[in-house]
Amino acid sequence: MLSAAPYGDDDRILRVLGPDEGRLGVFQRLGRRRPAGLDVGVCANLLLRGRAGGLDTLVGATVVHARVRLRSSFLRLALAQYGCELVGAFSREGHAEPKLYGLLETWLLVLDALDDDPRPGLAVGLELKTLTFSGVGPALDRCAVCGRPIDGGGAIDVHAGGARHPQCGAGLPVAAELLAELDGLRRTPLRELVDHPASDAAVQLSRDLVRAQLGSDPATRALWTAL
Repeated sequence: MLSAAPYGDDDRILRVLGPDEGRLGVFQRLGRRRPAGLDVGVCANLLLRGRAGGLDTLVGATVVHARVRLRSSFLRLALAQYGCELVGAFSREGHAEPKLYGLLETWLLVLDALDDDPRPGLAVGLELKTLTFSGVGPALDRCAVCGRPIDGGGAIDVHAGGARHPQCGAGLPVAAELLAELDGLRRTPLRELVDHPASDAAVQLSRDLVRAQLGSDPATRALWTAL
């Protein structure tokens, strides 16, 4: 489950993500009792009933993975919520998103398996992978304009393709070392990024790349950056 929002006094609208269904909105009628187990980051099999002119209605749910362990840490819970919001924002409504679904599943599995809080490289890796799997990943090792490798420093346009040679267009000046760091975080599996550091410049540039696509920061980003 990606998120839940109140609807009226007793009900909820759930945002969920499936490997074949993509992102969906689901109406959950709570009444006087709240079905146990359905929360952000939980993996569950849902039984839905179609409703003419509106959202499908949840009529049953079986929890597959409750992600209990990640909820023992404020940081890991905040990261789980951020991952759900981030991947959900880049997922299309009603279209299969197997890569993004698999990325989010791995993200939550990694967080739930940890005994200690991860280092920032994990979150940066998630952001860059989300951009790439949704088809808007920036060029980092090659120029977005001419396609040739960027061996020295260059520029990066977060709104238009990514890195470029200075002669190929304007952008924010960026060192080759920073581009290499970002490209390494993007290519490294999430499981290998748990203890991986990330420079302040990498954290900021990754944030700028996400913001350029969404128009603003995901609301839950402030949760984990404040901890």
